[in-house]
Amino acid sequence: MSADESTALTLAAMRITAGNPTAEEVAAIAVLLTARLRLLHEHEQQEQQDTRASVHRLPPRAPRMTPYTAPRSWAS
Repeated sequence: MSADESTALTLAAMRITAGNPTAEEVAAIAVLLTARLRLLHEHEQQEQQDTRASVHRLPPRAPRMTPYTAPRSWAS
């Protein structure tokens, strides 16, 4: 958070806690908090993408020429 955002957030919070905030003051703090939450969410998504494991598939098997028949099988 930059110094300007921090100062604006502090001033808006002090005005709201003092009582009877105007609609503009409530909207200003809502916009600031929403922007911070969006940045936090984007940062968390970026970290998840960086740490996500990759999946390696096995190479396909060569098909068998003849089907498997068990030794001494009665069905052979």
